[in-house]
Amino acid sequence: MAYAGSLKSRLIPMQQKPLLLPASCIADVVDYNRPSGGSKENRWYLGEIEWRGQTIPLISFERINGGRFADFSATARIAVMHSSTCNEQLPFYGIVIQGIPQEMELSAGDLQPALETENATGSAETSRVIVREIPAAVPDLSLLEQKLVELEVQH
Repeated sequence: MAYAGSLKSRLIPMQQKPLLLPASCIADVVDYNRPSGGSKENRWYLGEIEWRGQTIPLISFERINGGRFADFSATARIAVMHSSTCNEQLPFYGIVIQGIPQEMELSAGDLQPALETENATGSAETSRVIVREIPAAVPDLSLLEQKLVELEVQH
């Protein structure tokens, strides 16, 4: 990935590999609230939470990406995401994260492709990178949002 200039980003702590996102994708970071609802068929869908007077879906990135996810830890928080696809049905959604995102101003030299041995992406990732010597995953936000919209259509 090559960027001209710099890009305000956030390194998001997760139970497994951290996620790297543009800072503009994140609307808010809030304390973890146990969601209501959920889905036994789609275990990645944890249910719904209240955020700023609206009900938004909450997901586990680790589960949708094919990994393990412990339901709760003392450092759990929720990153409230803006819809990257401008979908009116899904203006916001939450992802369970582990701690406070680290803000970074990234330039082209700060980001390297992951080594081939570390480059096997999960089903919900677009790539794996090394950002300032930290291995990270770049999530496929449009895929996450598509799966949430499909889930809503089923209900």
